[in-house]
Amino acid sequence: MNTAQSPEAKLASSVGRIAAVLEHEGFPPAERAALRRMNPEILPPLAWYRFALPHLPEDWDLTEERQKKWMTLVAGIALMSPAAHRPDVSLGQALGESGYSEARLERLLEAEGDTQRVLLLRAARYLAAKSRPFNWTEAALLLFAREENKQESIRRRIARDFYQAARKQSA
Repeated sequence: MNTAQSPEAKLASSVGRIAAVLEHEGFPPAERAALRRMNPEILPPLAWYRFALPHLPEDWDLTEERQKKWMTLVAGIALMSPAAHRPDVSLGQALGESGYSEARLERLLEAEGDTQRVLLLRAARYLAAKSRPFNWTEAALLLFAREENKQESIRRRIARDFYQAARKQSA
């Protein structure tokens, strides 16, 4: 029997574990605050390493780019904690239901690299202010998808869910 998980399933499992740790009432507030303030473009605080070493997959730091993606993901979940991850609400749905602008969505979905990370954290701040948790696995897929067809698939799914939710809100 093959028990190997797909990369997407591994990522979803990692996201669930990260969210559970950051959302737990026993997680130190000062550590969560330090993770919230992280900027993937500057030297990370020690809180990052205290969190990353026991809670992230072993290959989180293979490249600088990969580390920045994990930092963005952790910072975003920390920004929204203690209510960050809700597996039954897609990223597009949360953005559409909360009144996120179409122009901002377009910039987020077109962005890559540093710009994508900045815009994803801005979206997380926006959703945190609206108290709209969502499935962070989609954000992780947006960050980590390497193949063009997978990138396009996740972008299309986010856009579809956004427009469906926005239509329901305006009806």
